[in-house]
Amino acid sequence: MLFLTNDSTMDGDTIKHHKNLYFDDGNVALVATTRGTGGEPDEHLVFRLHQSILAKHSPVFKDMFGFPAAPGAELYEGVPLVRMTDSASDLESLLGVFYCEPVFSLKAFDPNTPLRVKSLLILADKYDVQHLRELIVNRLEDDWPQSLFEWDSLEAEVSSKVEACTLHDISATDVDDDYPEPGSAIQLARQCNIPNILPAAFYHLSRISIDFDWDHLRTAEGSAPEAWYTGGSRSARWNCLSKEDFICLLQGRARLAEYVEDTLCLQSAYPKAHAGGDCSEADWSTFWHQFRKECKQDLDILAVLRLYSELFNDVTAWKGLCISCRAKISSQATTARQEIWRQIPTFFKLEHS
Repeated sequence: MLFLTNDSTMDGDTIKHHKNLYFDDGNVALVATTRGTGGEPDEHLVFRLHQSILAKHSPVFKDMFGFPAAPGAELYEGVPLVRMTDSASDLESLLGVFYCEPVFSLKAFDPNTPLRVKSLLILADKYDVQHLRELIVNRLEDDWPQSLFEWDSLEAEVSSKVEACTLHDISATDVDDDYPEPGSAIQLARQCNIPNILPAAFYHLSRISIDFDWDHLRTAEGSAPEAWYTGGSRSARWNCLSKEDFICLLQGRARLAEYVEDTLCLQSAYPKAHAGGDCSEADWSTFWHQFRKECKQDLDILAVLRLYSELFNDVTAWKGLCISCRAKISSQATTARQEIWRQIPTFFKLEHS
């Protein structure tokens, strides 16, 4: 059996105790190794913990400790030694959750959440820590709308914040730092099987210009496109997207554009009944010309249709139309938004994700 001490080295390597997760009354030692580079020795970080706590959180650890110790098993200061294949930093994050060092919490709508939880979620899956996986997945699913109502609610919040920033002479581009970012979210959803966030994330990404790259815009040497400063613009971590998901995005955009062309841009028959003012068939045709133009030019078709689903919205294209014509269009726009939201998984081929 091998006995190691705090200040000893093994084969020239360095052994250190974790400053917070090393308990004198612990009955198992987990060791994570960081390989040295450039001739530097390997560093072994030791966590001395309690089998009961590890087993409580993880069935994998519970099963591991259920086996009798093999003859000649390694010990560290008198307790069983388990050599972990995980990186020291990743293992530290997981064990910190078990011991609330510090208390684990996630901020709503934080664009950095996917990057922060990625390694933790991978280990939660590896060691079957279901309560941790559920906490992370629930946070992400709350961040990414699961219904059209939730989408509209989030969009309204973002718009209100942009308006407030403008009113108080605060850069509206900072709003981008307060709401979910789609590139890293899609990457995490694919790697860790979180399919429910994909429809909203892909739709959001589809309306963002590839010129608006999250990292590039935040570097000192990065020169932002002029359009970025118009206020309320959103960016994405485009480098997080796999080749397959980039293709998925482009094909989804194309299918959505085709749907808009074939379904929304077909002019309805001029209504026979009118109320609340006079309008003409020429006014009706003028409206549809403007409506088609907006639908084709704007990547955010849900936003375009939302304007027309609100009957008394001050939309320029309403000019000349009576209230009954507006009501007909408003009803069609509302139905179209619901149908587009329902079909987002189909547009982006996410049904079997």
